[in-house]
Amino acid sequence: MRCYAMIGIFIFFCQLMSPPAWSAAAPKKAEVPDIEPQAGAVLKQMCDYLKNLQQFSVQAEITEDVRLTSGQKIQYGKSLEAAVRRPDRFRAESVGDADNRLLVYDGKTITLLDRSKNFYTTIAAPPEIDAALEHGVQAFNLRAPLADLIYTEAYQYLTAGVISGFYAGLSKVQGVPCHHLAFTQKDIDWQIWVENSPTPAPRKFLITDKTAQGLQFTAVFTKWDTSPQSADARFTFVAPEKAEKIDILPAAAPASPKKKEKKR
Repeated sequence: MRCYAMIGIFIFFCQLMSPPAWSAAAPKKAEVPDIEPQAGAVLKQMCDYLKNLQQFSVQAEITEDVRLTSGQKIQYGKSLEAAVRRPDRFRAESVGDADNRLLVYDGKTITLLDRSKNFYTTIAAPPEIDAALEHGVQAFNLRAPLADLIYTEAYQYLTAGVISGFYAGLSKVQGVPCHHLAFTQKDIDWQIWVENSPTPAPRKFLITDKTAQGLQFTAVFTKWDTSPQSADARFTFVAPEKAEKIDILPAAAPASPKKKEKKR
């Protein structure tokens, strides 16, 4: 059985990638960010709304800039379908230009399937979404620009590292009126468009990597369902025929040094 070191995994909403500037990380104590009151209030309202949803599903169109070795910048795209059922279930599936992947968390394990290569891997995970995500971050370098939206403490995660933020005004995303918020951090700028309604779901999310000549990641949420009928089977992984199971090593685990034979 082959053994792979996990470099980086894009999870909510299912894309494998590893740029550290775009990664979700546990909130740390820092100076109070300079966030305009209206921007902070709208972001907090969105986070509270998502936290109080016991289950939801969402579809999204994602684009990501990639820099080729030649220096040319191109853009890849993918379609995403994801479902969350609190406190201990989620599923995300993406199909795009560069990948075809599935992620399933069933309250005990996280399983990742690469459909194009027909192999999968499973890691043990704590029995609760927040702890499972944090375990993935700490033990396996699990990284996800959108994972912050799943946490019950989403506001703290989103604002960790923020230097400043402001309210950019009202605009429309796919015809839906939204509050446009903009934030800046040391290495990234990010924007989020929050639906201006009693159901303040995010409608668009954009990250600009300032360390990589402006490469961008964009997610446009095309369909929200806050009352899906998500049975346990939806969050149960069934391996495809002839799929190969592989093992992974914790990203932080150093390779064991070979013992030297004593000279006689």
